[in-house]
Amino acid sequence: MESWKFRRLVFVVFFILIPFSMLFHYPPIGGEKARIMRVSGAILTLSSSIFALYVHSLFPKTHDRPSDFTRLMEDGPYRYVRHPFYSAFIVMGFGIALWFLSVPGLLAYAFMIPLWERLAGLEENELIEHWGDEYREFMKTRGRFFPRPGVKR
Repeated sequence: MESWKFRRLVFVVFFILIPFSMLFHYPPIGGEKARIMRVSGAILTLSSSIFALYVHSLFPKTHDRPSDFTRLMEDGPYRYVRHPFYSAFIVMGFGIALWFLSVPGLLAYAFMIPLWERLAGLEENELIEHWGDEYREFMKTRGRFFPRPGVKR
């Protein structure tokens, strides 16, 4: 399957889980703990949303395939990770679940991690096919979704 098709599926699932997180609250959590979780979740959701918009602004207008890019992106957030856009959505999912105090939502977003992994793997195969050794070297110096400590760039 081409990555752009799978990407659309992953994002549909992600956005379907938002109302799921909003509606299913178990176990009920209250008091100061709930307030801290809600505020933390809102901050995570807002900051990761802003970060996702920033990363998306770096893409060309059409960006479904590696050939849509004129160069391998290695600066900005790509200096640290290979898939910062997906990193933002992973954090955002957990932020949404915390914001709405939804343990089922938290579990649902955790189960999305293999989908993000599969999507990134599909894209990386296409990127290796397009960029070759340049992308293989890029992979050695960056984590997939989160920075690798102690790696020199």
